[in-house]
Amino acid sequence: MMKILSPLDKPEEVEPLVEAGAEEFYCGVLEETWYTPYPVISINRRPAGKGHVRDFKTLKEATARAHANNVPVFFTLNEHYYTQEQLPLVKEYIERAIDAGIDALIIADYGLMVTLPDIVAPLDIHISTGGTVFNSRTARFYHELGACRITLPRHLTLDEMKKILKQIPPMETTAFVFNSRCINVDGFCTFQHGLSGKQTPLFYRNACMLPYEISAIPLKKSSTFEGISHDSPLIAHQRVWETVHLDDYPCGACALFEFNRMHLTSLKIVGRGNTTERKITDVAFFRTLLNYLYQEHPKKTDFRNYARELYPKTYNRPCRPFMCHYPSVME
Repeated sequence: MMKILSPLDKPEEVEPLVEAGAEEFYCGVLEETWYTPYPVISINRRPAGKGHVRDFKTLKEATARAHANNVPVFFTLNEHYYTQEQLPLVKEYIERAIDAGIDALIIADYGLMVTLPDIVAPLDIHISTGGTVFNSRTARFYHELGACRITLPRHLTLDEMKKILKQIPPMETTAFVFNSRCINVDGFCTFQHGLSGKQTPLFYRNACMLPYEISAIPLKKSSTFEGISHDSPLIAHQRVWETVHLDDYPCGACALFEFNRMHLTSLKIVGRGNTTERKITDVAFFRTLLNYLYQEHPKKTDFRNYARELYPKTYNRPCRPFMCHYPSVME
C-alpha cells in the first residue's frame, strides 16, 4: 500500500499529522553555521526562515516523537551539488542528523553519494527529484551507488512513469501529488525556492516565475534522435504550466488509481514551510482517498469521480484541469 510522505517543520506537528494519516516525514535543518558563510546557497533547497526544523536538538525531539508513532523521518540534503569547501560542514550536518535518529537522507548530488561511505556509516539513501530520474538507466545508476528509493520528477507523464518502473531494479519510488508545481525541472535549475526582491514584479512572487520562452528541438528524421515537435503533448503541457506556473495548489489526486497499479511506494505532499493546519488538511485529504481506494476497490471512473467531489468539499475551490499534476487523467 502507498504511504503518505508529509512535510514536517516542528515536533508539535508530529502527532496531529500522524492522526491525519501521515506515514513518513521529511524535513531539513538550516542553522547559522551554514547560513552565515552561505547566505544565498541553501543546504536543502529552502531559503532561511520557515521551511526548516529550527536546530538539531529540535530535530531529535521531532524524530523521537515520530518514532514513538512508528513513523520514519527522512532528512533533506538535496542541493544540486556541494563544493569541496562545503563538505566538512555537510559531514557535520549528516553526523548530527544521524545522532538525532533520522532514518534516511534525501540527496540530489551524486558526488555526495560517492563521498558518503567515507563520511558516515551506511544509511538509507533516497534520491531527490533534483536527481532527475527521467529514465530507467538513471534509476539503475543511483541503485548502483547505493540508493534504495528514487523520487520521480513531477514533469513525467503517467505512461512514462509506468515504463520506467517496469525496467528499474527493486527500489522504492516516490511521486509528487500535491502543491508546488513548476515548469522548471528541479535538477536542471539553480534558482532557490523563494528568491525574490523589490525589482521582481509582484505578480511573479519569486524569481522562478519570471517569464521566458520554451521552444522545441526541431525534428530531424535523419538523426537517431528525432527531437520534440512543436505540437507535442509535452510542449502543450509546458505552455499551460508557463501560464499558471507554480504554488497555486496543483493536485495529482486523480492519479492515485494509476500509482496504486504501478506499486508506487509513497505519495509526496510538498509543503515545508506551510502552516500546520494546511499540512493536516492535505494529509487528511489523501488519507481519505487512499482509504476509499483500498477499502472499496472502486473502478477507475468511480475513483476519479470520488476524488473530484472530495477536492472542492475539502478546499472550497473547484477542480481545475489546468492545475492537474498529471493531466492525462482528464482524458
